[in-house]
Amino acid sequence: MTAYKKINHYYSRILQESAFHVGGKFGKPTEVILLFTNRCNARCVHCYSWKMPNNDDEMNYDQWRNTLDQLRSWLGPIFLSVTGGETLVKKHATRIAEYACSLGFEVEFLTNGYILDSRTAIDLVQSGVSKVKLSLDGSQAEVHNRIRGRDDFFQRTVQAFQHLVAAKSDWQIEPNIVAKTAIMSYNIHDLPNIVHLAYQLGIQGVEFQAIEPIYYSDQLDNPNWRESNPLWVNDLDALNSSINTLIEMKKAHYPITNSIENLALIKTYFSEPDELAYKIHSHQYKRETRKCRVLSGLQIMPNGDLKMCHWMKPFGNAIHDGIRKSWKERFPCWKYDCKYLK
Repeated sequence: MTAYKKINHYYSRILQESAFHVGGKFGKPTEVILLFTNRCNARCVHCYSWKMPNNDDEMNYDQWRNTLDQLRSWLGPIFLSVTGGETLVKKHATRIAEYACSLGFEVEFLTNGYILDSRTAIDLVQSGVSKVKLSLDGSQAEVHNRIRGRDDFFQRTVQAFQHLVAAKSDWQIEPNIVAKTAIMSYNIHDLPNIVHLAYQLGIQGVEFQAIEPIYYSDQLDNPNWRESNPLWVNDLDALNSSINTLIEMKKAHYPITNSIENLALIKTYFSEPDELAYKIHSHQYKRETRKCRVLSGLQIMPNGDLKMCHWMKPFGNAIHDGIRKSWKERFPCWKYDCKYLK
């Protein structure tokens, strides 16, 4: 991180913390999530974005460029997480990411890898993104395909990793290539094997994340969602065995991006979900209070709508209203009724 990026980051963090303590609206984002599309070519058991109606109003390439220009002018070169749906289903996804990198943003690119061929791998590696993160939910076709909902998903995902590793080696460019694994009942026995596969593939790590309410489903508003979710881990003996093995592998320097403390927290979450959901579901594992911490969160939807978190209604639109103006006028939902905090 350059000196300018560091100064910009810490200045925004000071504003964030000040806004948090006084309940103000003046905090600025230090990172932004960009959702290129809700469309998806997977049929995942833990995410229903593929069930959503097609968006006819997705922002095009020029509109995304304009949105990135607005962000750069307002926030400086912050961290951007590019995701979907399936990100690569979006036309010009790698070009938009490349433009973001040209503006100085640090960009993380998420994909399921299903259509990531050798040409796309080269485009991603050359785009300047700092990290490419692929979903990998099993070390075998039987597990990964079951979770992803298509018979050939495992083969295509492994090939996507291989294409990225080859492109990185050929061009001598250093984006991190990381696997992301959702921990659930379907793969609880397979977690250490996923790390072994990542090691064999030569990627930089595996990031583990505990199962949450099914995305884009009515479970998001259901406090008893675990009772109707077959993905919830009830076999705590199997969970403890797998997580303990991961902790030992982490100590032995296997490629696991989670900290040991984070892995232990995930293990405890499945036995004390009501106590730890606010940490796990927000992906803020060091949170010490249930009080809203996304006063400075920003998500930009495929059509340009602006949110602070998944649960809130849009407070503006990047195309029609402008990001900075919308941010200043946003509704202070953290002061009032919030389903998530309940």
